[in-house]
Formats: sequence, C-alpha cells, structure tokens
Amino acid sequence: MEKSSIARVSGGGANSLSSLTGTEQGIQATEEGKASTWCAFWRKLIERKSPACGTLPRGVVVEPFTPHASRFTRRKAVIRIIRDVGKAWFSDTLRAGFAIAHTARMRKFAFTLAEVLITLGIIGIVAAMTMPALMTKTRDRELVSRTKKTFSNIQNAILAAQNSYGTIGDNKALFDYDKGYTGTTQEFAKFFNGAKVCQNSKDKGCAPYYYKLKYATMRAADTSGTAGAMNISSAKIILNDGAVLAITELTPNCDNIREETKYESNGAIAVDGDGNPVKIQNHVRYCAIIAFDVNGPKLPNQFGADAYRLTVYPDKMSANSFAPTGGESLKSILTGKGELTYKNYTAGEKYDF
Repeated sequence: MEKSSIARVSGGGANSLSSLTGTEQGIQATEEGKASTWCAFWRKLIERKSPACGTLPRGVVVEPFTPHASRFTRRKAVIRIIRDVGKAWFSDTLRAGFAIAHTARMRKFAFTLAEVLITLGIIGIVAAMTMPALMTKTRDRELVSRTKKTFSNIQNAILAAQNSYGTIGDNKALFDYDKGYTGTTQEFAKFFNGAKVCQNSKDKGCAPYYYKLKYATMRAADTSGTAGAMNISSAKIILNDGAVLAITELTPNCDNIREETKYESNGAIAVDGDGNPVKIQNHVRYCAIIAFDVNGPKLPNQFGADAYRLTVYPDKMSANSFAPTGGESLKSILTGKGELTYKNYTAGEKYDF
C-alpha cells in the first residue's frame, strides 16, 4: 500500500473488509483504531458525554492513511476530524433546539382552566368599567339627533301657523293669552302631522305622558334642600315620532311683569333673615315658553339630556338659555357641538346645596 487513502469510513466503520486483502484488512483495522482514539480525544476535549467513541458522530468522515504517512498528512486528517465532529455537534445541538421549541409551542397551545377563568374575569371587569360610558355616549348621540329633529318640527309648525294666519314674522296670533293653555295647545297641534292632544292626564291613553322632568342642574324644591323636578300638568301635544311638547307659559300681550322666587347660583332657594323665600319682580317680554321631551316618557326624562325649553318672542323663537332647563345643552346642539350637560341626581332626596 502507498500513502494514498485505501478506504473511506463513515459513522465508525461501515465498509466491508471482505473485498480487501489480508494486508489491507490489517491496515484498515489499525486506521479505524486510530480514528476511534482521535474521536475519544476530541469528545473528551469538548466534554461530550455521548455514546462510546467506537461510533463517530453522525456526519463525521475519516480518511485513513498508511502507517508511513507524513506528519503533514496526519495533521490534515486530524483537522478534518475536528472539523467534521464540530459540524456534527452543531447540527445535533441545533436540531435539539428546534425540537424543544416545537414542543414548547405545542404545550402552550392549550390553556389551563385557571388561565381561562382569569382571562374571562379580566374581560368582565374591563367591560363593566367601559360599557356604561359607551352606552351613555351612544344614547346621547341619539338624543342629540332627535333634539335637532324636534326643534325643526316646532320651528316649521310656527312658520306654518304664521302663513295660515297671514302674519308672517309675528307670533302673537298663535300664542294668544286669551285662548288659554288648552285652546292655544289645540290650535298649535293643527300644524303638526298626525299629532295628538292630551288635555290632561285623565284623557284616554294620556296618563303615561304626565311625568316629572329633572333639571339639568340640581334645583331645590323647597328651603329644606330637597332636590326638585318640574311637573307639567298643562295640555300636551304628542307627535307621531313620540316626542311630547307642552306650552308651560303664556304671557299677556307678550309683555308682563310678574313675581318669582329667587334662586341662588347653586340651585338653592334664596331666603331672607327669617328663612322665608325671597321674591323678585321679573319683567318678561316673550309670548310663550314651550317645553319638549324628544323621546316622551322614556328615560332619562331630564332637562339637558332629552328635554328642553324654547322661548317664543313676538317675532322669533329661540333656545331658552336658562341652565337648569337645559340651556347649555341646547345651545351646544344647535351650534353643532352636540355636547350634553346635565347632572345625575335623584329628585325628592335632600342634598347639601
């Protein structure tokens, strides 16, 4: 045999010795023993505690050489073994890493009962915190839309009445104090399509339309600090879309001086030194006040939310600016902002004004 390679061993001696001569078999056995020794040396060096070194790692190839091979040839063989063993070790390590990652993903695919319950609990808490606010915003948007529609219907009815009376730009003919509340309401209802008139709560089917309206801001009902609400007992007009309106004030000749109870800025009734309500003289120059609820008996039944007041002057109609009866909200709606301003409270309960 010369210095050239006589066999190629892969995986620790797979080639058959039967096709070799006696001398060749002896040389190959010697070289396989050397390869095994180098394998043991290398595995000890890298501290691999894998099966016995009789079998080289998968992918390691040893090219044996004759006992008389030069030192250079032997060095090349050692370098090749080191390179192949390193590749095999890296490949095995990488494959094991993928296997671990895959197994971890499979384990994480399913959740435990505790994890599911905790997640559902968190979702429930978040929903409980956010749903009321979302529902309120949705309801407010609907109320704003209905308010615009009702305001337009009332405005068109007043214009229709002016055309009917031949008094363009003059509201005195329709809102005539001498007709009284019921007579004026019945006359006004003629200018709404499909409207119904309830003279009082005793009329058939009219009881549900007589209810109290809370103020947009708390307003005392008496000097004890009880929160009040407006009770409109006059005749009412029920529109075909469910809105309810009523004439709450009629002024003689659209100009009058009357006595009223004075209120503080916080809604409390002003009292004198003896604890009696303070009275003031108020000069009004309007013909009528119209109150309307855009969704009728449906809640919230509160000024500033679904109820408002309009002031009818001799020559125009405008939003009533009185804050307790929704003046701020109605102004915001008619200017396009659509922001509702009202305070939640319970009518009939005492508050510290």
